[in-house]
Amino acid sequence: MTRLLVADDSETVLLMLQRRLEMEGYEVVTASDGFQALERLKEAGSKKQPDVILLDAMMPNMSGTEVLEQLQKQGSEIPVLMISAHLDANEPDRMRSLGATDCIPKPFEWEDLIEKIEEVKR
Repeated sequence: MTRLLVADDSETVLLMLQRRLEMEGYEVVTASDGFQALERLKEAGSKKQPDVILLDAMMPNMSGTEVLEQLQKQGSEIPVLMISAHLDANEPDRMRSLGATDCIPKPFEWEDLIEKIEEVKR
């Protein structure tokens, strides 16, 4: 079973993603900000790391961008899909330079999200 870590500061978005992804057969762990996302990764240890991370770019306390920077410093090889409602033309390139595998604009089509998850987990 594919494990996902989903981090978003919107409780509604987080709950919707968790329910839909679990219905698709994914194991989902959630975080409501960047600090919590890093804590979930630490708690998972080396044996239960997620296969893919879905990370909201803009969150309070610690943004998705700051999480990317931390993951890059730690040498993480987990694919990260950034999701954001505020992507300008340069943002995807900037996110990739920080280690994101790809960026998905909000709102997204459900099928596109699943396709992207499956693509990056390979």
